Amino acid sequence: MTALFRPGIYCRGIAMGAADVVPGVSGGTLALITGIYEELIATLGGVRPGLLTIWRRQGFAAFWRAGNFTFLFSLLAGILTSIALLARLITWFLEHHPVPVWAFFSGLIAASIPMILKPLVRRGPSQWAAFLTGTLAAVAISLAPGLHGAGTGPLVFFLGGAVAICAMILPGISGSFILLLLGLYEPVLQAVRDGQWSLLAAFAGGCAVGLLSFVHLLKWLLGRYHDTVMALLGGFMAGSMVKLWPWRLGAESGLGERWLTPNQYAQATGEGTQILIAVLAALLGMAVVWLLSLAAPVHNVAKETTD
Repeated sequence: MTALFRPGIYCRGIAMGAADVVPGVSGGTLALITGIYEELIATLGGVRPGLLTIWRRQGFAAFWRAGNFTFLFSLLAGILTSIALLARLITWFLEHHPVPVWAFFSGLIAASIPMILKPLVRRGPSQWAAFLTGTLAAVAISLAPGLHGAGTGPLVFFLGGAVAICAMILPGISGSFILLLLGLYEPVLQAVRDGQWSLLAAFAGGCAVGLLSFVHLLKWLLGRYHDTVMALLGGFMAGSMVKLWPWRLGAESGLGERWLTPNQYAQATGEGTQILIAVLAALLGMAVVWLLSLAAPVHNVAKETTD
């Protein structure tokens, strides 16, 4: 009899979902830490039209086993459970305590970068160029005000989901970070909190299309150019620090944001500089990444064939 649910995978899905709600810890990294990354990539890469032939010839049970759908169902259930439970909490903190929240996210990313780069075997010109390219690209996207004026309709949610889901399975960069760069992080959380099902359906559709389209390319790239790809992702995360500056306010035009000093922020909001709590929050974020790394000290060792 084919099992329809794996509790252990469900719990790992909860960890991945929690990571992808927070723009700083990669769901892919959590998959590596919890020992399911290779199964995840292999399973997603095996979702092909040929599975329908197995269903037609051998029945549903054989189709379910061939696609390893118990694994996918259990993992997705855990991810969705985690997102549903944490979205409201994260939204509340962003509305009422933005400075320590963004400082915490900054600490997560700052601590994640060396965790990603340390295990790399190759650290030549290609890897340094990739790191610099990723950094500059993230800074450029972070400073682009037009991204914040793209709207929040179904098409935007669909395209955002297609792009963000690709990052979710990459060890080293979170899908929620991509949503941050696209200006969709808070709108997606708001849609979850308010139950805007049409937008969420469009986002889910984009995730499905993006995931199935990208996983084969990811498998090939990581297999042949692992260290260069990971260096690129490390640079992308380094550049994201611009986007995550805690002391910022929305621009008067409604597009983009204004980066302020702590004193300027205190004068504009009347809430104080909050430097101490920001430092503590950043240190907490770093500690979280360090504790996670203890579970798998080396989680992205290269397996590339050429570079």
